[in-house]
Amino acid sequence: MTGFDATLYRRLVETSPEGVVLVDAQKPEWPVIYANPGFQALTGFSMAELVGRNLRFLQADDRDQDGRHRLREALDKRESCRVLLRNYRKDGTVFWNEMTVLPLFDADGRVTHFAGHHRDAGERLRIDPRLNRDSLSGSHQPTAMVIRDDRLTGLFTLPYLEELLKRDWSIAQRDKRSIALFAIDIDALDLYNATFGRAAGDSTIRRVAHVVSGCLRRSSDVTARIDGGSFIAFAPGLANEQALSIGQLMAERVRDLRIHHPRSAVLRYVSVSVGVCAAVPGPDDSPTTLLQKSQQQLQVAKKSGRNQAA
Repeated sequence: MTGFDATLYRRLVETSPEGVVLVDAQKPEWPVIYANPGFQALTGFSMAELVGRNLRFLQADDRDQDGRHRLREALDKRESCRVLLRNYRKDGTVFWNEMTVLPLFDADGRVTHFAGHHRDAGERLRIDPRLNRDSLSGSHQPTAMVIRDDRLTGLFTLPYLEELLKRDWSIAQRDKRSIALFAIDIDALDLYNATFGRAAGDSTIRRVAHVVSGCLRRSSDVTARIDGGSFIAFAPGLANEQALSIGQLMAERVRDLRIHHPRSAVLRYVSVSVGVCAAVPGPDDSPTTLLQKSQQQLQVAKKSGRNQAA
């Protein structure tokens, strides 16, 4: 292009608010060779800490994610893909990484590199905070309905849940009332999809979503699907012991579906792990803190053998 030089291209990438990463597709571990300041700010890792490493380290021990299977499949096929993964910053905090990966070709049509574009999914599909729960449920809000509803399961989307959580969090602070968070994952969903195919996996996600949401029946309880077989729910007014009992009920009800899963290392059927936490919000607390704790408890449940609540 006339007037465009390499320096200008580099400035364009370096000033992007989105994280941009370049990895070497010709080496078996697909090591990072460049990460822009936006990605370093997103993850907390410096360029020196990123270069030469495979980005799977950002998942820490949290490898049981359907998005990982889809990403690996696309990389092996040298195709583009878009996935949502739980990643962990340098300080240990979790965030949902909305990642788009694109293959880069040389003049002979060979893939030499992959370019990754990354952003925190919390910045995605933000809902106008002036819209309340009732107004979003009306038939005259088609745009809001798209944002609100998860097409696969009929549950809410994560951004919609976050807006409702903010509102109920404020009420819990005012009334000094507990609020409980649940982080739910279908165990080994990537292996289930690899065995039976994506359509069967989607059917299983819908069945599990119905069971999980059915354990929280009050009108104030909210359940959302994040991505793949990952869900988040919250329930005002529940103490930790009550919430843990409901988490255990979720795991039991999913087991009772008896969906055959021959490659699961947990048992012969589809199961879920559930992270549970509850707290009375203090004046300086935020919903993000409780969301983080529910994800940490989910990892405790996974490390303790899955198919349980912790």
